Amino acid sequence: GEDFELSCIEFGATNGNTTALEATITVYVDTDGGDPRAPGVDMEAIGTTTLELAGASGNVLLQASFDPPLCLGAGGTYVVEMGIPQATDGFASIAGNVGPDNQTFIRADDCGLNEYVSYASIGFDTQFWAQQLIGEAGCDGVVCDCYTGSDCFVPHEEPGCDDPICSATVCSFDQFCCDVTWDDSCSALAEAYCGVSGFPCDFPTATSTETEPCGQDTNGGCNMDVPAFESISVGDVVAGTYFADEIAEVRDTDWYEFTIEERSIVTWTVWSRVAVDNFIINDQCDDLLAIVAVGSGECPNVNTACLEAGTYRAFVAPVVDGNLPCDLPEFPEYVASLEAEPVDGCPGFDECAGGTESITPNSGLELTAGGISCAAGGITTENTWAVTIDLATGTTGGSDVSVSCVEFGVNNGGSAVPASVQLWIDTDGGDPVQPGVDLELIGTRETVAVTGVNLQRASFDPPICVPADSQLVVSLSMEPSTDGFATFGGNNLPSSSGTFILSDSCGLTTFTNLIDIGFPDINWVVDVEADLECGGGSDCTGDFNGDGVVDGADFGFILAAWGPCPGCPEDLDGNGTVNGADVGLLLAVWGPCP
Repeated sequence: GEDFELSCIEFGATNGNTTALEATITVYVDTDGGDPRAPGVDMEAIGTTTLELAGASGNVLLQASFDPPLCLGAGGTYVVEMGIPQATDGFASIAGNVGPDNQTFIRADDCGLNEYVSYASIGFDTQFWAQQLIGEAGCDGVVCDCYTGSDCFVPHEEPGCDDPICSATVCSFDQFCCDVTWDDSCSALAEAYCGVSGFPCDFPTATSTETEPCGQDTNGGCNMDVPAFESISVGDVVAGTYFADEIAEVRDTDWYEFTIEERSIVTWTVWSRVAVDNFIINDQCDDLLAIVAVGSGECPNVNTACLEAGTYRAFVAPVVDGNLPCDLPEFPEYVASLEAEPVDGCPGFDECAGGTESITPNSGLELTAGGISCAAGGITTENTWAVTIDLATGTTGGSDVSVSCVEFGVNNGGSAVPASVQLWIDTDGGDPVQPGVDLELIGTRETVAVTGVNLQRASFDPPICVPADSQLVVSLSMEPSTDGFATFGGNNLPSSSGTFILSDSCGLTTFTNLIDIGFPDINWVVDVEADLECGGGSDCTGDFNGDGVVDGADFGFILAAWGPCPGCPEDLDGNGTVNGADVGLLLAVWGPCP
């Protein structure tokens, strides 16, 4: 019921761009008191200020100050807006939490969002912008002190500070700070040692110790001018240390090299009291795109990958904002274990017979860009992606095509996710719309989207026969993730097909081209291995795909060949035209072949 004088706004932001961005914080009065639509429609600005979002800053809390302060009238509805320009090489956005809280809204002209829409309306109902207004009741024109952080970083007469963990850490170096007064040297110690946020973690017993002393760099691997690695064997449990120096811009990275003699499920587990990067990487420093797996979780952080026989590197490094000094108790320590279990095959990487033809819409199969997914709170919901391949062009023109294998890009930052690769015939030859509308299913392979950035393989045995000159659609469906962002793996190289997305949870109930939602330069990588004839299948009439059953998949062949088609196998009555008479003959032999 009182006016409120606004001096500062504390808010969350993130900037993955390598360079700084200028953010604009604007306060509006909402003239109709409802959900915001757009400035000039129902929003009138009453104050604005700018500030810098530092490059590669991660999730941070920032403060925007208003001097003179803004007077917010009693009973009014107000909107706080953060505007950021287009980034050049990273992701910049708000930072927040899962709430519950007041609704968060987004507006982005480049994505066709000319007016504000709520996060909840586009599938992010548990993601909220973190912010608070700082000021006082009544409008007297006096600016408030906006500092809301811990007094551990500010000298004061009383001993100790308001963060007991920081206070205990500082006083382990200088007891004077807890017995007499918290002076300049105490606040300096706090700046050096209290920037680390950690969590409890019980370490297992180690069987060996890292050879690199804390503060040195003898196993920095591919980050060194002359790469050096520390050897480790399957079964080892190593106790190690790492550090970070914010001023010197140094972060210790530990690289352990190991060899497996046969295909195995490899598990690299790290116990740590701070967050870590946990990777399993190939053995080529000039091709670090081949990070084959990424760890997840805090304590322990577990990373599992199915690997062929060969040599690999296990990587661990701290993820901290600021310093992680070697003499800080406990936090610079970790324990890591390497385990391997031999297996016959790797989930998500089928053994494929291959074919004489490699059919792809892409101009290159490099996986250099992550995909686009519907997600809520950073965890992906259900998603399906698709590309189209016109078999009437190139070397496949005029020939039936027998598909035995599909290679497809995956980019999964969480645990493995159940998935399926499906082959469809587009019955009208245009962009895909929706299964049952213009897409007839001819083949499915259940698989799993494994952790990391990978070109996976799905085998079709027996091969799927695709009628000559069809419009083939390849799709990848993933179930919701439990703990990460899972999407397709792609690149920004030219492609003869758009990449299409389908996700009911984001309101995308028909396949939508990524170009149409603001992502023109990201293409899913897909490569189809096939032969230019269909053979070796069933002699059963109507079993066009040779799977031993006359069913809906074979009916799809009839629809794809509909019309004049002399000599086509779908022309069951041999009159040169595929039509309703052939459908009747197909229905007469419906079911398992004799």
